[in-house]
Amino acid sequence: MNGPTAEPVTPSRSRDSLGCTLSDLAMDHVLATRDMVFRRKAARGLHRSHVDTPAQDRGLLVGVSLVDGHKRIGHSRGGRQDRIFDSGDIYIRDFDENYSADMDGYFDFFLIELSPQFLQDADRLTERPCSDLARIQAEEDQVLRHLALAILPALAHPDAADALFVEQLAVTIGAHLLHRHRGNGDILAGAAHRLSPIAIRQAQELLMAGLDERASIARIAETLEMSRNAFFKSFRETVGLSPYQWLLSQRVDHARRLLLTTDLPLVEIALTCGFSDQSHFTRIFKRLEGTSPGRWRQRSQ
Repeated sequence: MNGPTAEPVTPSRSRDSLGCTLSDLAMDHVLATRDMVFRRKAARGLHRSHVDTPAQDRGLLVGVSLVDGHKRIGHSRGGRQDRIFDSGDIYIRDFDENYSADMDGYFDFFLIELSPQFLQDADRLTERPCSDLARIQAEEDQVLRHLALAILPALAHPDAADALFVEQLAVTIGAHLLHRHRGNGDILAGAAHRLSPIAIRQAQELLMAGLDERASIARIAETLEMSRNAFFKSFRETVGLSPYQWLLSQRVDHARRLLLTTDLPLVEIALTCGFSDQSHFTRIFKRLEGTSPGRWRQRSQ
């Protein structure tokens, strides 16, 4: 997975790069993609603290409250802002100005750090000109909250996360932000188009090559001279499945053949077919086949 893997700014010994006091955090997860850094920061119970973030060239920060009852008094160039965040309320702010805030109440936030390159490439994501995102405070966005919940398990276990799945979520999150919270300019995406037989075959070959190379939607879209979002939508329109769902179905097909024709143990079949481990293989196989690989093998013999 491309993108930064370390903190963009070196934190002090007591605070992280977002100004949070490290000793106050009960949860501090991070996962990076090419244009985004996802974080989850949370404290136990009622929480009171102060954050300071100096101006820096880091793009935008999107915060999604995962709990009710977060009170924040923010101080920035726009003056004092008193807000109460409930679950699903979000904010979008710039990194390029000094920011400080006093926080009180419950604290559990999913954070999306959008690199400066994100907005520069937004026209590729939406296929329409885009100039900016709106800066908002405590505006409800339950769709973004649900997208955050979908990616939280990957943040908790980044080494086991499926890179293709995370990247698809990143594309979806980026497209949603550009549609729901667009600033100036028309950035509505165009309709999806079906891929040609040659294009779909090329995309599927690249996805299958990703069994070893962790195929990237961005790389495949670039090969087909499409935006990531356009490729994702057109692939689903043509095949009836998202790229990730199609790849999982191919992995399970491969696994079924090995279960029928070999005596390989399940762990070897899992790794041969591109699953991260036997547990991942069993979970996906059972979801698609309705039974575990071991039972399926027994019934098929």
